[in-house]
Amino acid sequence: MIDQATIERILEVAPIETVIGEYVNLKRRGANYVACCPFHNEKTPSFTVSPSKGIFKCFGCGKAGNVVRFIMEHEQLSYVEALKFLGNKFNIPIHDREETPGEAETRLRRDSMMVVNGYAQEFYSQYLWKEPTGRDVGLSYLQERGLTEAVIHQFQLGFAPPGKNVFTRAALEAGYKQDLLTATGLSIHYPAQDNKPEVLHDRFQDRVMFPIHSLSGRIIGFGGRTLRNDKQTAKYLNSPESEIYNKSRSMYGIYFAKQHISKLQKCYLVEGYTDVISLFQAGIRNVVASSGTSLTVEQIRLIKRFTQQVTVLYDGDDAGIKASLRGIDMLLEEGLQVKVVRFPEGEDPDSYARSHNARETIDFLETNETDFIHFKIALLAGEMKDPLKRSSLIREVIASIAVVPDAITRTVYIEECSRHLDIEEVILTREVTRIRKKRKEQEGYSARPGIRPVQVPEEESQAQPVAPGKDDLSRCEKDILYYLIKFGQTSMDDVSVSDYIENALAEDELEFQDPFYARIYKEYKGLSGDDMSRRKHFINHSDPDISQHILDLLNNPHPINLKVLRDSLPLEESLLKEHVTKSVLVYKLNIVSGTCSQLTRDLQQAQMLGEEEKIQKIMKDLMVMMDVRNSFAKELNRL
Repeated sequence: MIDQATIERILEVAPIETVIGEYVNLKRRGANYVACCPFHNEKTPSFTVSPSKGIFKCFGCGKAGNVVRFIMEHEQLSYVEALKFLGNKFNIPIHDREETPGEAETRLRRDSMMVVNGYAQEFYSQYLWKEPTGRDVGLSYLQERGLTEAVIHQFQLGFAPPGKNVFTRAALEAGYKQDLLTATGLSIHYPAQDNKPEVLHDRFQDRVMFPIHSLSGRIIGFGGRTLRNDKQTAKYLNSPESEIYNKSRSMYGIYFAKQHISKLQKCYLVEGYTDVISLFQAGIRNVVASSGTSLTVEQIRLIKRFTQQVTVLYDGDDAGIKASLRGIDMLLEEGLQVKVVRFPEGEDPDSYARSHNARETIDFLETNETDFIHFKIALLAGEMKDPLKRSSLIREVIASIAVVPDAITRTVYIEECSRHLDIEEVILTREVTRIRKKRKEQEGYSARPGIRPVQVPEEESQAQPVAPGKDDLSRCEKDILYYLIKFGQTSMDDVSVSDYIENALAEDELEFQDPFYARIYKEYKGLSGDDMSRRKHFINHSDPDISQHILDLLNNPHPINLKVLRDSLPLEESLLKEHVTKSVLVYKLNIVSGTCSQLTRDLQQAQMLGEEEKIQKIMKDLMVMMDVRNSFAKELNRL
């Protein structure tokens, strides 16, 4: 780990305008600099660099951060790698803190496993190019699929020889340890039993080999394709899970695609290894595959690091598409913008790219790209005449819209759905709202004493008032954090904003419900110094998520006419007491309202069961909570 003193030294001697000026043409505008954003295509500059604050912000694509964040985004490096990059650039020695013996052992073992995988890749590649079997079987197959020598070398493809232990024997003779060969999954150990000696066999035999790279380009696993027609043999065989390979967190081709995805702000998502390679060869470099697994949330979040836009490429098989539609909902649920391209019957991305030139392939993708609503409707259009199946189709589409987290995007999708299915928007909106409420209710709330939220049962009456969801509480907590980070040490009637907030929450024994905001709040309370130094702490935070969130919080534009503000309205600081007080009261009111709603539902259930003792207790608690809620509401009305 890099110590904090070194991080601060790097930030001090690495002027943000100097570093970014080497990548884009900065032009001075007042105290800041402007340029066209290097992260998305634009003609009018919306990218601003502030030397005094040490931050950049693009008002087009939303990317923002300090100089370390810029290097992370532009060079696709981790936080530590970006610090080392800047340290080398400005001749600052990097002093990592001393590892514990356990950490050192883990790191060395992981590095050793990577080295073994690197050896395996070289072995398989050499066998493909140098050995007669490799050339006649493996290389011939790849060339028949139209792959050039250049792309075969770039993706480091190879061939695993036939025979039970050809690779294992060679690896052992080269000095690689048996436990590392089995830990990576390259070899399989069969212990001695029934008077038979122990044996060590190759996992991959007589297969074309596709190395799987990490984000930084190191080989973490393999996929092997058999060329036999034997139905008893699996067509594809992948490396097992290991200390360096987690299938659900890995994507095939991400190392080669990451910069292109970031630059073009679009990712093509396909199924197989050859789909990725054929499209890459056709000039479509921003393409990845799910690495031999069904799409996972972790893989989606990996894509989300580089872009918000994903286009899913499907072949012409209706049954296969219907089975994988869940992936679209998962992408939508993570807030990504989803498009879909369907290839003609009998075609897939690999075959289409091989039978068409690069320009034709790109034109096909651009021409046939459609949003998920049109795609689902077209896919199930044959069932539209049957009223029951039409109803099922509508529910399918609505269920997808309901998982979209952004309200504006949901509204646009509802309008599209209404137009294409000829159903009133109000009906669709009501159904989306019902689904979202049910999802929130099933998520539940953390039960806490006093006025804190109580647990929501999985099934409850639709007619009852619905408690505010987690999104409502998070929004309130975000408002409180805004005033805390920006004005925490500012005096407000002889008490600082931070002290007022802490006391106001403590008097009702309240704690932040959102774990992310709770972490920031707890860390803030442990800091010292003025507002500027505390803001600097968070802007330069070692956790990129916190750094980015605080920047977004502080840079959130306010639609205020500055001239009117200067001439007639008080500044934000002069309204601080009112705003902070309101933020805390709204937060408390949300929690109390949720508790009242839940108690009302509990009361109905107790009345149905005739539980008199429980009824009396709930009514007593409900009356107290309603009084508290009314007092908060009255206090808000007076502000």
